[in-house]
Amino acid sequence: MLSGVWPVALTVVFAATGLYNLWRLATARSQGFETVVDVNHVVMSPAMVVMLWWPSATGARWPQVVVFGAMALVFFHRLSGSDTVPTRAGELMHAAMNLGMVWMLITMPALMPAVMDMPAMAMVHEHRRGSINDLTGLHAWAALLSWVVAGLLALATLWWAVRVARAPGHRLACSCHGLSCAGIAAMLALMTPAL
Repeated sequence: MLSGVWPVALTVVFAATGLYNLWRLATARSQGFETVVDVNHVVMSPAMVVMLWWPSATGARWPQVVVFGAMALVFFHRLSGSDTVPTRAGELMHAAMNLGMVWMLITMPALMPAVMDMPAMAMVHEHRRGSINDLTGLHAWAALLSWVVAGLLALATLWWAVRVARAPGHRLACSCHGLSCAGIAAMLALMTPAL
């Protein structure tokens, strides 16, 4: 699916965020709803790595859509009970990450039909990104919407970067969230045909 250093770099990103949140859970650093956030990252990180290296493993696609879609709903539900703007924004950003994951799972066959049946290593070397002009109808719309989703995830990454600067007691956690969001945005952008 991706060529050059991208698969390795994104694998490192997702492994780092997953291991960090697993460490938080193992050492009981999570409190209250933070536990849900950490579990979300622990589940999402390996799912992203599998999607990177084995996108043709479609058997688990729809269960993942259900899981990450449900997690997005959990974050949306928490919005009404949050009492500060940063908390609400953080929950909204996590909902966006989960929806970005759902979007990738659903649209990958439409955006990359030529690579969905290839073995991973052949795919990394043989895939050539086309452009939206090479697509027709529904596939072109999926590509355009993918660029919108990637842009929104990039904005969410910037928000986390601002939180790193403004929340001294939570810099490591905010860095982890921002890194995960950036990884999802980058992966979606790299798998979507160019405008």
